[in-house]
Amino acid sequence: MRLLSAGLIYVAVSTVAALLLGENAGGLNWSISFVSLIIGVTGAIAVFFLMPPSSEGSLIAVEDDAPLAKYRSIWLCLVGFVFAIFAFRSFCWLFYFDGENIDIQSPFNLGDLGLHLTYIKTFANGMSLWPDSPIYVYSKLRYPAGIDLFNGILTNLGFDLRPQLAATGLLASLGAFYALYRWGGTFAVAGFLFNGGIAGYAFLQTHQFLDYQGTPHVSWKSIPLTMFVTQRGLLYAIPTGLLLLWQWRARYGSDSEREKRLLPVWAEYILYATMPLFHIHTFIALSIVLLVLVLTRPAARSSLLKLVAAAVLPAAIFIWLTTDRMRAGSILQWHFGWTQNVGELKMPFFWFWFFNFGVFLPLAIALIWTAARQESNDFFGRRSSAPELKQPGLGLLDSMMGRARNFELSTDAAYLAAAVLIFLLTISVKTAPWEWDNIKLLIWAYLITLPILWNRMLAR
Repeated sequence: MRLLSAGLIYVAVSTVAALLLGENAGGLNWSISFVSLIIGVTGAIAVFFLMPPSSEGSLIAVEDDAPLAKYRSIWLCLVGFVFAIFAFRSFCWLFYFDGENIDIQSPFNLGDLGLHLTYIKTFANGMSLWPDSPIYVYSKLRYPAGIDLFNGILTNLGFDLRPQLAATGLLASLGAFYALYRWGGTFAVAGFLFNGGIAGYAFLQTHQFLDYQGTPHVSWKSIPLTMFVTQRGLLYAIPTGLLLLWQWRARYGSDSEREKRLLPVWAEYILYATMPLFHIHTFIALSIVLLVLVLTRPAARSSLLKLVAAAVLPAAIFIWLTTDRMRAGSILQWHFGWTQNVGELKMPFFWFWFFNFGVFLPLAIALIWTAARQESNDFFGRRSSAPELKQPGLGLLDSMMGRARNFELSTDAAYLAAAVLIFLLTISVKTAPWEWDNIKLLIWAYLITLPILWNRMLAR
């Protein structure tokens, strides 16, 4: 994880340094861009040498005596091959020139890529930071455009945009693949690539290789094709979010042997606190995970609260910047059912969830029931890792508060509870102008659940 951690710190520190220096100087210039990258390199080198090398023992995988264990390397090679095809096909031909025309390879990227190119050029041309919106008058840029600012730094230094974007996409794909593998093994990588419901089974009727998951009436679209390629903030947010989830599982889980292979605390703080600059929905999902860990891991509560307290101010500043001084908060409103009742995505209740998610939702519900039953059985028998208060004369209220303070869940159950909360938020509150954009939250409930589903149910 050292290379991945160093690379992500390099992007985060370089981008924030450019923002701070550019804010003071009125915009980017060659000197600011160069100094920002040097500062980023310094942070990356520090993380690389301060973080001990990891080993295969920290991977989440099936037990050696599990029925599928002997085929593990075969499945990994197959899934890795598919991931490589996706990455090279999507990013090496992200956009290209056909005579005097600029063609975009993915139909999902027609609107998004043009907008991101505009943002990159806006930053690279030295506009004052944080810039005005290049498409809306009398408004600041209301978008977490951190990754575009990073590419704007490189563009300002003279790097050609097309190979630069291809390299960014390929390196981000490599980072996402490795982070997915370290987070949940081959199953998590496969879940990222093949996240569809039953739409793909239309092939058995049509016998044609088409993007069935990209049709207009499908809400749960392909994560790689419609999210990772088009939503450029996810190029940074997915590997970073998975790295932080891995970090918290290792540091605050029950396996004390993993504590040797962790991020430095200051690097963890930087990655979490700067996330709103790159992807606000990922920041919301990570914050929900932290909230659940604070409530359910008493031994880790002090460390987690310190992390949150240290991150509040910078995170609030980045949110303030990317939402035009919080004016974008007006998009938040109650909206139940995600896209179940929205336009061409509308379907009957049960058919909507089954069509989009297939057997995943029934399996997830069964997993939640199994985990809840196990936790309830273990609750009174398991000794809390936090010391209990034993004082004479405690009243009923004090006793209840003491039990609440010492309430504890296993690491898997805590992460599963966070996934449930993220899912409930997704289907209850609209967090973007278009209801479908709540998928940016929903993918985190999905990715968090994958390794737990594999280890607790499917691999047995």
